[in-house]
Amino acid sequence: MGTGLRIKKIVFIGDENTTSVNFANQVHFVHGASNTGKSLLIEAIDYMLGKKDLRQVQPQSSCYDEISMQILLDDEAFTLFRKWPSDTFEVYYGHIDSKDDVNFYSFFRSNTPTAKVKNISDFYFQSLRRPNLLANLWGEKSQLTIRLLSRIILSGEQKIISTDSPIVAGDTSENSKNKYVFKYILTGTDDSEVKTITRGKEFVSEKKGQVQILEEVIESLKQDLNFPDESYDSLSARSHRLEDTIEKLKQRINSAQERLSDKVAEKKVTGQELMEHSERLNSIHANLINFETLKSLYINDMNRLDSQEEAAFLLSINHLGECEYCGKASKATIDDLHDIKMLAKASSAEVNKIKSKLYALNETTSDLERQSDALSNKARELKIRLESLDNEVERCTPQLNIEGDSLSELRKERSTIQSDLKLRERINGFQKRLQDADLSKAPKQYKSEDFYPSSKAIQSFCEIYSRILKSINFPGLHKVEFDPKKFDVIIDGSPRGSNGKGVRAILHSVFKVALLMHCRLNNLYHPGIVILDSPLVTYRDPLSSKHGDLDKDERELIKTRISYYFLKFIESISDMGQFIIVENIDLPELLSGSISVDTFYGENATTLQRTGLL
Repeated sequence: MGTGLRIKKIVFIGDENTTSVNFANQVHFVHGASNTGKSLLIEAIDYMLGKKDLRQVQPQSSCYDEISMQILLDDEAFTLFRKWPSDTFEVYYGHIDSKDDVNFYSFFRSNTPTAKVKNISDFYFQSLRRPNLLANLWGEKSQLTIRLLSRIILSGEQKIISTDSPIVAGDTSENSKNKYVFKYILTGTDDSEVKTITRGKEFVSEKKGQVQILEEVIESLKQDLNFPDESYDSLSARSHRLEDTIEKLKQRINSAQERLSDKVAEKKVTGQELMEHSERLNSIHANLINFETLKSLYINDMNRLDSQEEAAFLLSINHLGECEYCGKASKATIDDLHDIKMLAKASSAEVNKIKSKLYALNETTSDLERQSDALSNKARELKIRLESLDNEVERCTPQLNIEGDSLSELRKERSTIQSDLKLRERINGFQKRLQDADLSKAPKQYKSEDFYPSSKAIQSFCEIYSRILKSINFPGLHKVEFDPKKFDVIIDGSPRGSNGKGVRAILHSVFKVALLMHCRLNNLYHPGIVILDSPLVTYRDPLSSKHGDLDKDERELIKTRISYYFLKFIESISDMGQFIIVENIDLPELLSGSISVDTFYGENATTLQRTGLL
């Protein structure tokens, strides 16, 4: 939390005269004779906090037409100027005695803001997220304003002795708002989440509009129905029957698809096997053709060798190598005969070899022919099976397509019925809401106790209040309770408002001080300033004071020296905030060193003494 508000100086400005009060210390005491402007000082501060107007005190006030107030707002210096009278503020940066454009910050209004000029509350709460607070028991909200907050920090002379709560001592029309401001300050929580209750005529009008809208929605939904004459139960039964039919059809289709997949897979395997057999047959046929050619070569070779062997035999038969003319044997002829015999012998051996090969070739050919026959038979079987599988696939596919189309149609029908079922459910829901709206009665406003401050916050506040009473030597046991109905305290069983004026004043003042301490100790928002007019009215002169004789409890209070102890306590907590106190009595001598003082001497003032505020 920021340091809040500190008032440094207030100045009354006229064409020829100025008069001011400097608040030098955290605790400032203004005292003096009656009718010297002490209460006007408090009212002037309130005026600079946004109060609508400030009373004129003739003839003194006729010399002044403007007021300025130098402040620290969360440690930032500003000076506010406001004409007397006027509803407009001029705010400048820094602490200045006269206006200048260089330091100008902005204009603000004390009443309704314009498009360009904000309300003065926006200035004072510039670093605070403005809480939404209840305005009444209907749950209607309004933002926190500086005027509402002024009830927390400032107490005029009449309010401080009033029997009303220190919180609701403002305008009667704002008493409820004042309570909710107090609750916010005490707890730190606003009322944003509270639901607003619609009032009488507004409720009737809203109900009528709601009924009309619901009727229009129902009629619009009915227009979208595909089976407007069929009931929800009938549609639901149809939907269940369709679900059963679709499920059975899906099972048939799945079974047929599985069978078809098996046939297709078998067809693929059969086709592959047939192709392998065909390739093997082609290879065998090629080999048989080659073997037939080889066989022909073998036979030709054998015929050639047989002819060669026969010729050698014929040449060498009965031939002794002798010359037919001379009868002598020739070596060349003998050698030739020998070669012819060797050729015949070689030819015979080669023929035997070729015969062996031809036999092996015949065996191989026979084996290949047997394989060819077997493969041909198998190929014929595979072709027959493949044709059968093709027929089965062709027969299954159209049936699957038909069942698939049927399934699609059934699903469309189911989707249409389900759409109607959902529409019927929505129509029934809106019809229920329509009946609820038609039967609904205007709601009652909240009860006050719904928005009492939390017991934890109240307990903390009462404990602090009790500590203050003990510190200032207030008579009694210092037992403090909070009355949520009156938003006031009960001291030792006696309501604050039941005491005499002086006792009410001091207890009112303790209330304001205790609230500041509670906020500081619990890290809650508080502007950090308390302004009190005549908290020690108990010490009045019964003969000259307008408040008359002292009551019994006031006479008892005087004996306690409470004026000294109260001011001493205020001085002891001055680090928590600023305190401005206006009184008729003198400041106790023992406190004069720590509390700054302004004294108004009235008509008996000497030349060097101040007569009054103006």
